[in-house]
Parts: sequence; C-alpha cells; structure tokens
Amino acid sequence: MSEKYKEEQKKRKRLNNELEDMKGKIRVYCRLRPMSKTEAADPERAIRCYKIHDEMTITIDPDSKIPQTFAFDAVFPEDS
Repeated sequence: MSEKYKEEQKKRKRLNNELEDMKGKIRVYCRLRPMSKTEAADPERAIRCYKIHDEMTITIDPDSKIPQTFAFDAVFPEDS
C-alpha cells in the first residue's frame, strides 16, 4: 500500500510539473548543504536543526516550541 501511495504521489507530481510548465510558474527548491569539517568537528555546531518529512516538506528547528514547516517543489538532502 505504501509503495502504491508513493508511486501515485510521483505520478501526481509529474503531472503537476507539466501543468506548471504550461502556466510558467516559478518553482522553489531547497538544498541542504553538507556540514563543513569545522562544523562537524565542533559538537555544539554539529547538531542538525531540521527534519525532512518527505521529498517536498522540511521543518526547521523541530524541537523548539515554534517549529517552522516549509513546502517546496523539491527538497534535496545533504548527499544530493
């Protein structure tokens, strides 16, 4: 069931992208940069401050009292 849902979601996204191309809408992407060696070496700075929910949604500072959730056309993780 989960695989079928993901497949349908990709199909919907593809069709939506085709529609957006026809209308000329601007797309917004999010790419998370990898931590630098300096950041990774410092334990205080090596904390991840985001959570990727799916291919299009990210939450910034999910452990705070007021987390901020954003939706993009695509979210690319650090290893992309």
